This record gives sequence, C-alpha cells and structure tokens, in this order.
Amino acid sequence: MKKKKITKYIVAALLLIALLLILTPLFWCISLSFDRRALTNLPAFSLIPHEPSLFNYQAAWNTIPLVRYYANTLFLTVTNTVISVFFAMMCGYAFAKGKFMFKNFWFIFMLAVMMIPFESRMIPLYIQYKNWGMLDTYKPLIFGSFAYVYGVFFSRQNIEAIPDSLRESAYIDGAGEWRIFLQIIIPLSKPLIATLSILQVLANWNSYLWPLIVLRSSQKQVISVGVAMFNAQQDMVYYGPRMAVAVVSAIPLTILFLFLQKYIVQSIALSGVKQ
Repeated sequence: MKKKKITKYIVAALLLIALLLILTPLFWCISLSFDRRALTNLPAFSLIPHEPSLFNYQAAWNTIPLVRYYANTLFLTVTNTVISVFFAMMCGYAFAKGKFMFKNFWFIFMLAVMMIPFESRMIPLYIQYKNWGMLDTYKPLIFGSFAYVYGVFFSRQNIEAIPDSLRESAYIDGAGEWRIFLQIIIPLSKPLIATLSILQVLANWNSYLWPLIVLRSSQKQVISVGVAMFNAQQDMVYYGPRMAVAVVSAIPLTILFLFLQKYIVQSIALSGVKQ
C-alpha cells in the first residue's frame, strides 16, 4: 500500500510539474498582452504585467478588423459544421442500412480517398476552383464540407448498431426513408452528432492553409489567417499587440472548452481522432 501511495504521489508531482511547464508560457503571453512596456523591447519575464494597460488590445483593434475576422470565421464554422454533419449522417445511414449495388466497393473506395493527404490534393483543387471562377469566395471552403469522409465512416459504424426492428416497425406504420432518418436515426444519434460537431468546430476554427490559399481579400479572411497576416505585416516586433491578438483569437475556443470539456474529451476518446 505504501508503495502504491508513493507512486501515486510521484505521478501527481510529475503531472503538476508538466502542467506548470505548459501553463507558464500561456500566462506569460497573457501578461505581455496587458503590459504597456511590451512593444519593441521584450520585458523581463514576469507573470504580472510591469505596466498594466489595455494599450496593446487597442492597438490590435485599430490595426486589423478583428470583428470582421470573427464574423467570417463564425459563419464558416457554423455553415461547414451543419453541412458536414448532416450529409455525413445521411451517407452513413445509406451505407449502414441501405441496399444498393456495389455498396461495399463504394465504402472501401471512400476510405481509400480518406487516406490521401489534403496537401497532395491541394493544387488540383486550387486549379479546379480557379477555372470555375470561385477563388476569393467562400465556395471552396464550403463545398468540401459536403464530403466529410471521416464523418461518413464514423456515422456508418454507429448507425449500423441501431436495431433494424425500429426501421421495420416504422415501415409497417407507413414511414418512408426520410421520416425514419429524421425521426428515428437522428434522435438516436445525438452522441454521434455531438462528437462530429465538436470535431468540425475545432477543425474549422483553426483552419489556416486552405483559407490562406483561396481567399485573397483581407476582409474575407478568417481569424487564424488574420492573426498570421498581422504578425507578418509588422516591420518591428510589437510583442504586446501580437500577444493581444493571439489571446483574442483563442478566446472562443477557450470558452468552448471550459463549458464543453467533458464532451470534447469524450468525443476525442470515442472517435480516436485529434484535430
């Protein structure tokens, strides 16, 4: 028993040290964002601002359109999440309960496509949307949501576990496929919907590479690209304003995690995917 207690205390101490190592840079970032002295010179390390002020946040607010970036990111996140989850559920239901020719072939083909890295498809996709005249619009960022391949795979695996007797009873009552899907499959798949939605929100809010490529207007950019553009356009290293922008961009996901941390951890554990 004593050995178990000692081991437990050692593990707790190591975890505490690791937590402090992780949180220290975060708190220093927050401290610099409120420090009036953190402009061209980096102040000495301190978790408390030397000269507390909102100057850095005012400078960031006046330099880049943060509200616009937030609105763009929120619009794309909500739109892509709704589209991707709904169509993933539809396709998953078709693969799980439907009967059509070459069903297994198309499912395996879909999985094969999922294994192709996005970077290898990026240039062909760019050329395709360029020929269609869709660059500098949100269409390239939204159209990809209709094919959420991992969501289809995950939906199929979960919907397949729903008893067929429920569908058969609904058929006897005269229900069609759409009614069964909307009134039986969807209500029974709330944990699945929550999992896919959380993963999509995290992925879309942190999306950087594809928006950077297809969007050219600064007013249409998302918050992740906007922060990078702000850091790149400065001739001098303005530590305080940069830290302020970083803090502001991380606020929504931080709030989301604080309120939904239980479901986020469950979704990652259930899906086996970290995005």
